[in-house]
Amino acid sequence: MSNAIAPFNCIILLVSIFLSNAAFSLENKSPEEQLVSQRAEFLRIERHIWNTSDEDFVQRVIHLGDYPLVPYLIETKILHDLNTDKADQVRAFLREYAGTPLERRILRPWLRYLAKKNRKSLFMEFYTPVGDTNLACQYLRYQIEDGESKAELHPQIAELWNVSKSQPKDCDPLFKIWQAEGGVTEGLILQRIAKAANGGQHSIINYLKKLLPDEKRYLADLWKKTRRSPSTVIQLNEFKGQYPEIEAEIITYGLGRLIWRDKAAALKTWEEAQTKFAFSNEQKAHVANKFAISMAIAKHEDAEAWLVTSESLELDPEVLRWHLAILLKDQNWSSIINLVEKASPTLTSASEYQYWLARSYAALGNESKANELFQQLASERHYYGFLASAKLGQSFNFQDQPLVIAQEVVERIQALPSAKRAFELKELERFHEARLEWRFVQQQLDDQERLASAVIAGQWGWHDQAIFTFANTGYLNDVNRRFPMAYSEILIKEAERNKIDPEWAFAIARRESSFMSDAVSSAKAFGLMQVLPSTARYLEKKRVSDRSLMNPNTNAKLGNKYLRYLMDKVDNNTLLATASYNAGWSRVKSWLPESETVGADLWVETIPYRETRNYVKAVMAYKQIYQHQLFEISDSKTPKLVKDSVFGELVQMQIPINVGD
Repeated sequence: MSNAIAPFNCIILLVSIFLSNAAFSLENKSPEEQLVSQRAEFLRIERHIWNTSDEDFVQRVIHLGDYPLVPYLIETKILHDLNTDKADQVRAFLREYAGTPLERRILRPWLRYLAKKNRKSLFMEFYTPVGDTNLACQYLRYQIEDGESKAELHPQIAELWNVSKSQPKDCDPLFKIWQAEGGVTEGLILQRIAKAANGGQHSIINYLKKLLPDEKRYLADLWKKTRRSPSTVIQLNEFKGQYPEIEAEIITYGLGRLIWRDKAAALKTWEEAQTKFAFSNEQKAHVANKFAISMAIAKHEDAEAWLVTSESLELDPEVLRWHLAILLKDQNWSSIINLVEKASPTLTSASEYQYWLARSYAALGNESKANELFQQLASERHYYGFLASAKLGQSFNFQDQPLVIAQEVVERIQALPSAKRAFELKELERFHEARLEWRFVQQQLDDQERLASAVIAGQWGWHDQAIFTFANTGYLNDVNRRFPMAYSEILIKEAERNKIDPEWAFAIARRESSFMSDAVSSAKAFGLMQVLPSTARYLEKKRVSDRSLMNPNTNAKLGNKYLRYLMDKVDNNTLLATASYNAGWSRVKSWLPESETVGADLWVETIPYRETRNYVKAVMAYKQIYQHQLFEISDSKTPKLVKDSVFGELVQMQIPINVGD
């Protein structure tokens, strides 16, 4: 072994063998103070790691003692100025931290380096899938060079190639070899064209078209035209019928999109297409499903007929739900009873159907049957349970059953190296790495220990991980831990400043981020209350940085300010403002009743956007829970009457036909 390698092997040995017994010598300091000092020293070493010699680095690592994040320093040092002389260092590190998040942190850049330098033998030795397409292609290419069996390799290459988007250019040499060996079949090409057209990267269709024989290239053109404009399917004469199964697939796809743009044209085309093509039962079900839901949302006169047709072809929860919504819009109570009682119990046993069954019986004067169903629902803690309790005028059942975890179990989990690393990373606000370590902790635990880890996360103030862990384990009755009073000082302060209910602010934050201060949505909304930069700019009349939006204080200030803005837009109607927080107030205004007011519960059920509909239900339920939580910690001895509670007000509320200006 060369002298250049020895210092780092020494580090690995220190970490794996000696550091557990090493002492970080800090006189007259408590364990908490010692950890704070170690944390500060860790950050100092990290800042200067690039210009620290190996010898000095070893001494500083020894000085850090048993600090949990020492492996992250070693990983950083190994990856600095990578070269093949570090192979032994990488081996030792991977051996020590196999299976942990640290393994991938060093393995991926190491493999990329080896691939770039074309160090085949080392690459093949170290290769393990790490979710990197480039590396997977390189590995398969090396296997081909080594003469591995085509029968084993071709299916793996096909899986990499047959995707809806263009793969990295580094994969091209592999794909060329595979294609030359006869791996690309017409079936694969047509599959990939369909994937690209149906929500994928349609620009690759031109490339794929060239791989087809001349007589089938028109199929690629039809897919591309239909992707660009679903009205292409109206011109059925363009569908030659030479390959009817594939053409029927294209027509099915196109009609599923056309129905949202031109219902009359879609209906007429479907009728004509069935005389020319033999559609499979699956394709008929797909068309009926899209037609039914689109027409239900548009309140089309044929909506119910299509809903019935769709239900006869497949059991789809969304179709049944929209059938219910159509009947609710007409307040056709007897038909609702008929729908719920005759549909599959697999679907209608859900609380929403049982609630509307009860409402229907009540509307038709059968109070006894209605109250029996309401009573069953009122025993549960959810949106419909709270509605049922309010209808009956009885107290809400929060089903709070706090977990009691033995202290020795807590201590055993906290002593895990990965748990210690997760805690330290959280304290340093390196939340992504902390969550990776915490997920690794979960993998090492049984079901009861995972519940204990949820309690630990809550004790650490890591509320999002406590919430997610409870959800993943299926234990939902530890209400205080699942609905913590997180960031209470700033949320209550900003809610009161903006004259909104604090329980509403808590409910919004709980639904938006589960109190994850660094949350970023696919729409690029940030932080605790998921504030968009554009919203922040509008409210503040200046640009607000993404980093600022990650600050809980700034985010809570802007989130509550936006709630106040929405309340002003919708005449202080919290239900409409909640929907507006998710979908935008102008869109919510377009959902208001057309001719007369409707009950709030009925209006919520007929919101056309599933995401917003579920969002409103969740926030209202959370608001009720937080109203109870706030009472529990208040000095008040008198709880709100049911009629004055969140759901007491909701069941009395009528949604108007106009709000605002």
